[in-house]
Amino acid sequence: MRRAGIRLALSVVVLTPAYYYLLVFIVGWTSAVPWPTWWLELFPSRRVGVMVWMVSLHTMGVFSAALPVAIASVAIARKHAWQLGGIVAFLATVAALLPSLSPEIWPLIWSGPRVLFVTDQIKLIVAVPLVAWIVGSASAPQPRVAQPHG
Repeated sequence: MRRAGIRLALSVVVLTPAYYYLLVFIVGWTSAVPWPTWWLELFPSRRVGVMVWMVSLHTMGVFSAALPVAIASVAIARKHAWQLGGIVAFLATVAALLPSLSPEIWPLIWSGPRVLFVTDQIKLIVAVPLVAWIVGSASAPQPRVAQPHG
């Protein structure tokens, strides 16, 4: 039992900064991808088209960063991978959020659409445990179904 606790603690120490830096790199990279020329024509206004593009790219970036961390969580803690992923995601989100609380940055965040800031934090926290649960479920041994003799 004690060995498992040490392994999980070390996993959190390694996976939390891994997720944090993957988020910084991948979300930053996806945020710089320009929309195709036809994209804005799909929406009633430029503002809606730009917002949908930004949210879509951010979501793809978050889930792309979550995937390797979720796979590692499944490899480390098969039955409890979603819990390990949740702890890692929560800690990485807190680390990413802390600089935003400074008096210089906080007004900039709340001057924009607040719902985007809140949903971004929810995505950061939910992505790893959700992907870990999906990966763990998909990779779990399936029970054999007895074939009728006939």
